[in-house]
Amino acid sequence: MWLTEKEIEVLELKKKGILQKDIAKKLKISPAAVSDFYKNALEKIRKSEETIKFIKRKKYK
Repeated sequence: MWLTEKEIEVLELKKKGILQKDIAKKLKISPAAVSDFYKNALEKIRKSEETIKFIKRKKYK
């Protein structure tokens, strides 16, 4: 599960403390799209972390 370019951009801008409406203006997308990209990125990261934990549990059994 790779992050898309937009998801990475949104994460980087959020990390800098830029507001959602300002991210939307900068990337020329709607605030709702910013929210979707952010949520999708976090979900992909969460799933990746779960996969890593699963693999580690199997490896050390």
